[in-house]
Amino acid sequence: MWSLQTTVILTCVSFCITQTPVYVDTKVGRIMGFQEHITLDREQKSISKFLGIPFAESTGGQNRFRKPVPKAPFNGTFDASKDAVACYQQSEQMNAQYKSYGVSGFSEDCLTLNIYVPNELRANDLRPVMIWVYGGGFVQGASTAYKPEALALFGNVIVVTINYRIGMLGFLRDPNGVFPGNQGLWDQQLAFKWVHDHIDSFFGYKDEITIFGQSAGAGSVMLQALYPGNEGLFKRVIAESGSALAPWSIYKASIYDGYIREQGCDPTSKTLVTCLQSRTLISLQSNMTSIGPVVDGDLLVASPIEIMTGTSTKTARARNFFASLDIIIGCNDKEGAGYFFLYQYALNHSNLNFNISLDEFRNTVVPINIDQTFSKEDNDTKVALKKLLTFSYTDWNDPNNYVSLRQNAMDIPSDAIMFSPASITVQAHARLNVGKVYLYEFAVQTKTHYVPVSSWLKGSNHGDDLQFVFGLPLRENISMIGISDYNFSPEQKQVARAMMAMWSNFARSGNPNLPMDITKFTNTTWPAYDMTSQRYFRISDQMSPASIIEKFYPRRMALWSDLIPEIRRQHCPIKNQPDIFHFDPSTELVG
Repeated sequence: MWSLQTTVILTCVSFCITQTPVYVDTKVGRIMGFQEHITLDREQKSISKFLGIPFAESTGGQNRFRKPVPKAPFNGTFDASKDAVACYQQSEQMNAQYKSYGVSGFSEDCLTLNIYVPNELRANDLRPVMIWVYGGGFVQGASTAYKPEALALFGNVIVVTINYRIGMLGFLRDPNGVFPGNQGLWDQQLAFKWVHDHIDSFFGYKDEITIFGQSAGAGSVMLQALYPGNEGLFKRVIAESGSALAPWSIYKASIYDGYIREQGCDPTSKTLVTCLQSRTLISLQSNMTSIGPVVDGDLLVASPIEIMTGTSTKTARARNFFASLDIIIGCNDKEGAGYFFLYQYALNHSNLNFNISLDEFRNTVVPINIDQTFSKEDNDTKVALKKLLTFSYTDWNDPNNYVSLRQNAMDIPSDAIMFSPASITVQAHARLNVGKVYLYEFAVQTKTHYVPVSSWLKGSNHGDDLQFVFGLPLRENISMIGISDYNFSPEQKQVARAMMAMWSNFARSGNPNLPMDITKFTNTTWPAYDMTSQRYFRISDQMSPASIIEKFYPRRMALWSDLIPEIRRQHCPIKNQPDIFHFDPSTELVG
């Protein structure tokens, strides 16, 4: 146990109107943050911020492509009053994009975290902790691009946002394992350990830690849920629009060989380390190579599906850890809308506002989805899958109806890359019957979209939930990852309150309904998922008891979890490698 005298000393030394310095003594040294006032839901509140705290040494030089090294204790007082730089993005275009989000710069000395503590701080008032892991397709992202103050204040929780390496610097693996791969995941894991070891100095409850993320961040936290080395570091997980079973969450290590040769290095040479570490950062950046986590036998002892559903003793410890966790997982109702960028280019349209004919659906839309989701299949398998998807996603009552055609053009990628992986994850966890799991679909009629969409789209595309999870409708003059404030409706403000209440409730109790009564925001309660009723929550701007629905698109989920795998096994029974999925709607917009 910590004590006020030995680990926590908070001192205000200035009477600045906007910011007051705040000092915290930790096991690694004194840290100076600041307290500021913000307006939330038309009330002024104060929050203490500690920005850019390093949890690891620089990842440059000899540490490039290696696992992170814990940061040595500070000499003197560490100034945590300024935004830290981000990790290098995969490309210069992505650097430019994040600069437009307010990121100050990029460095290999980037493994830092930010702590947001709702005031007033009291030694007898430990708060649960939520650690945010950003998305961005494993190739882009920055902790400072997110604004978690509203969530911290509304939910009375401590929110921590972390940086981790992305792109080549975060995931490169060579054939001999000299560079281990998954460096970005190891960065996350070290950040979790730092928070667990030091958050009590900020009046955080180290035994009530929840990790949460969106898109690749959701894939990340679910992969972390499969690593038993995290046992004791967190007990709950929230995955928004992402899963460890998504086809874009796991890559083959062999994809990096071509990239290594492009850098003028030999993947099998003894000089590989010095060769790659001597390259400039501009040279290492790439727009072309797909990047992401690999099954490395270390952080991931086997594929995610083997861990979740297998019976091997090799995966037992990882499976038991996964089973022990409480989990919230879900998707947005129009996740597949991002694919209209691919359809637009393929069909030679000048913008996203186009209809799709039956012929275009069969001969362009379906093949695009086949190529994206099953890029490594043989041609015979692709032909069989094309026939199956065309049949399954055609409205045979009115096959030429353009409204149903464009809806089905969204449903195919939604099901393939988001809905089905989430559904399989929920069922795998529910069958283990240890921790609780909650499933949701986010279906709010948003006006501002994280990823641009067609004008006719009604609902939530990829990333549209973020503005509500972080309470933007309840704040003034604020923007986040390109989303600026606008005239939110009363219903949308209520959605923000509901989301922050459920997320912080879950972090506090493992139950999104309590202790803050969510019925005053949702008019209903959210039941845990079980294999009998299979109930999930459709979060919308018109929530009621009817928002609790049994069975999540059962016909479509059965297609992806049962029939399609069977067809693939029949055509290629020896195949045992995961698919490589390249498209991420949040990154395809760059450049």
